[in-house]
Amino acid sequence: MIERIADGLLGLFMFFSNWFSTGTDSQEIKIAAVTEFSRGYNLECEINLDWNEQMSDLIDAGVPLRFKIKSYSDVGDSVILLRTLECDIGNYRYMFCDSILKPPKDSIYFSKEYAQVYRAVRNYSRWRCAFSKEANQFFIEAELLPSKVSQLNRSVDMSDILGCQRFTLNLIKKEQDKKGK
Repeated sequence: MIERIADGLLGLFMFFSNWFSTGTDSQEIKIAAVTEFSRGYNLECEINLDWNEQMSDLIDAGVPLRFKIKSYSDVGDSVILLRTLECDIGNYRYMFCDSILKPPKDSIYFSKEYAQVYRAVRNYSRWRCAFSKEANQFFIEAELLPSKVSQLNRSVDMSDILGCQRFTLNLIKKEQDKKGK
């Protein structure tokens, strides 16, 4: 009996602490790897999604998780893609889709199917972007978009559940001192 009361008080305390917490609108994108090519750089980016049971329940119910990912530089390199994580409710398989919005290309990439949502999310939260060597400043942004649920004729904003609306990164390339070499 006392354990139930303690669990109830702990739950109530956690509810109010989450309600009063400020939360963040923006978090930083991490660079997992950089590969240099003759014409430019290939960056492997990563965001840390605070995955929880509510997110799993929403994805399992057929609500897609959508991010608009923008990457551009000071010399005009730019790519905008829409990344969507979905669950095939019929066989409980997860996959994500990338649709390139800019430059205007008719290209869509589908990931492999995953049996576990955590593996799908791990790969979903990583992507690559490329910049030319002439660029000195790079900007990358991943913005969480509302998800349309056609069965309910509604849009769902998952930012409160995920804990963040936007992930950003601004990089400035430093020139190496050629006199010292």
